Amino acid sequence: MIKFFRKFRQREEGSVAIEGLFGGLLVLGWFVIAFQFYEAFRMRSQALRASYTIADMVSRERDSIGPNYVSGLKQIFDFISFAPNENYTWLRLSIITCGATTSDLRACDGTNKQFTLEKSYTAASGVAIHTQSSINAEADRIPMMAAGDTAVVLETSYTFFPIFSIGDKALKLDGQNWTRQGLSSRIRMSNFVVTRPRGPRTVWNDTK
Repeated sequence: MIKFFRKFRQREEGSVAIEGLFGGLLVLGWFVIAFQFYEAFRMRSQALRASYTIADMVSRERDSIGPNYVSGLKQIFDFISFAPNENYTWLRLSIITCGATTSDLRACDGTNKQFTLEKSYTAASGVAIHTQSSINAEADRIPMMAAGDTAVVLETSYTFFPIFSIGDKALKLDGQNWTRQGLSSRIRMSNFVVTRPRGPRTVWNDTK
């Protein structure tokens, strides 16, 4: 047996069929991974486009909006983003203003002068609405607003589950992860869109 393995080790001829099999498996594996990454970025782009579409709809709204209106926006977002069901997404809408008085006409930048939260509503269970402190914590994501101005902050989230089991793969060294490859098995794609009304100020009405 030892002699056989020695001779086998020294042999230099190969088999095209075996090499083709291994090469085909490598190409197939590369194709699966490439497709999965492409699909993730495609869904990311789709969720982003859906978010801007919803934000644009709100900015053109001339009537007051309310809980039913926001719930309808959530359904439109799910439809545009091709969400498998409503549990894959959530949507939060907040109306903010920059207070103006006769003695204070400064612009709001979230630091020297903070934004005023008029209303925050979420169209999904388990997602908290914004508070005055939490909306100002997002000041670096909100453009500077002129005194007396109004804006709508639309936040959306789409949960993407990779088709193939290539996520959460890690190599360990001394019992600790030192590198990770592939996609996470659950990816949250979040968007934060701030839009000024194109017409009248956006007004909240609890009966709408």
